[in-house]
Amino acid sequence: VFVTGLNNKIIKISPEGKAELFAGGGRNRNNGKGKEARFSNTNGITIDSSDNLYLADGTMIRKITADGSVTTIAGTTISGYKDGDKLTAAFVDLESIAIDNKGTIYVTDNEFTNDRGSSGYHVIRKITAGGMVTTIKNGNDGELRIHYARGIACDKDGNLYVNASVSHCIKKISPSGVITTLAGQCDKTIFNSVYKEGPVSSAVLTNPSGMAIAKNGDIYITDTRLHRIIKIANNKVTTVAGSGKFNFSGNPAGAAEPSYADGKTTAARFNAPAGIAFDRNGNLFIVDASSSSNSYIRKLSPDGMVTTFCKHEWNPKTSQYEEAE
Repeated sequence: VFVTGLNNKIIKISPEGKAELFAGGGRNRNNGKGKEARFSNTNGITIDSSDNLYLADGTMIRKITADGSVTTIAGTTISGYKDGDKLTAAFVDLESIAIDNKGTIYVTDNEFTNDRGSSGYHVIRKITAGGMVTTIKNGNDGELRIHYARGIACDKDGNLYVNASVSHCIKKISPSGVITTLAGQCDKTIFNSVYKEGPVSSAVLTNPSGMAIAKNGDIYITDTRLHRIIKIANNKVTTVAGSGKFNFSGNPAGAAEPSYADGKTTAARFNAPAGIAFDRNGNLFIVDASSSSNSYIRKLSPDGMVTTFCKHEWNPKTSQYEEAE
């Protein structure tokens, strides 16, 4: 498992749960190998069929090969908005990233606002295997704007899925550019989106965050406010892991109680689960805060059992997150 963190490093975790530095040795933007490489703003990460990693790093897209060698494949050190060849294209502030089986990369980029600050909307930039950067359009209405885009993923047919978190829904974009709603009620309510399972046509999503697609095409998302792992399959929305009593006092949409507990399916508990990814054996790995001062990686196996895969806990003596037994 490979994860990014606020320390601008990429951490590799072995199947036994042992964490070690894979790439990145400090804040900067140098290419290089292993700890000699530098990153500026490590964010989303994805992997291709040849085990190359791709990282959304501020205004750049970085590639990390299986031996830890880091190169910059698109973007510059200067924040901006410009389509075109990868050598001259510019990005504003990249977050989530995905790659399809043809080598096309998709990233969410903060909307360019001419120094007015973040608008809360993201656009989706597309980088072909040949190195051309474009921005996905919404038909004749200009650029597709996603209200607080979070996790993105590609399926085997080249469809792109995007969590529109504030809009409380998931968008699907076909290879030809047709945009539809996969699940949720897009922008039907602003604040009062109360989670509801059931058929995708009537189900209600709350705060979709991370996204991953299983081998069979089922889509899994995390919800950071409901502290749940949710599945969209067979045209239905269901909870597959996580639980917690709802409280509506602080928000009319409600929020579930955060907690930490391993166990079977809904007996397990999470605290703001975020990024997720599948391995080749169908295990789902979940970045979980677990508490305000810890950062855990949880594992959801195909049989529905949730276990803790790796722990990093805050050490006040060293002011660092350190691996815990």
